[in-house]
Amino acid sequence: MKLLSSLFVVAMGLFCTTSEALAANSDIAVVFFSATGNTRGLASTATVALGADKYEIIPAKAYAREDLNHYDENCRVNIEQKDKNLRPEIKDLNIDIKPYKTIVLAYPIWSAEEPRIIDTFIESYDFSGKTIVPLCTSGGNDIQQSVKNIKNLIKGTPIVKDGKRFMSNITAEEFKNWFDSI
Repeated sequence: MKLLSSLFVVAMGLFCTTSEALAANSDIAVVFFSATGNTRGLASTATVALGADKYEIIPAKAYAREDLNHYDENCRVNIEQKDKNLRPEIKDLNIDIKPYKTIVLAYPIWSAEEPRIIDTFIESYDFSGKTIVPLCTSGGNDIQQSVKNIKNLIKGTPIVKDGKRFMSNITAEEFKNWFDSI
């Protein structure tokens, strides 16, 4: 009986995770990367506020806690951030961006910029005719340098908004009010 219950819980988890990207049937996609969970919270809030579809950028090689130790010069994050040409591999997102008019791109700020894995995502698609809305979480750095980098890397002729840095605990109503104002 426990096995049957466990299988049901796992199946429901898979169904809910898979259908989250299909349920909204929206023209807005929230695409996010979160190594610690802070940006995941922001992406979830944005998804609810906008009635959007949500997709997670998952690294092919997961980030371990020691990889994220910004105080260690030789940690993975610092090594990646020092090399502007490095593109960490990502798992397949299973996203067709064609039906989306707006892509909300949420990520943390690492070393005052977007993580290189965001660059991998940006360079993997043609965003012609799309509006890109960058969002970030950060303990102190702003979003401007990352937006500048994204504008330089992006393919096609999208509109890239200036974006904004948020705390991960923003409410859906606060987010929606900001989004509607841009």
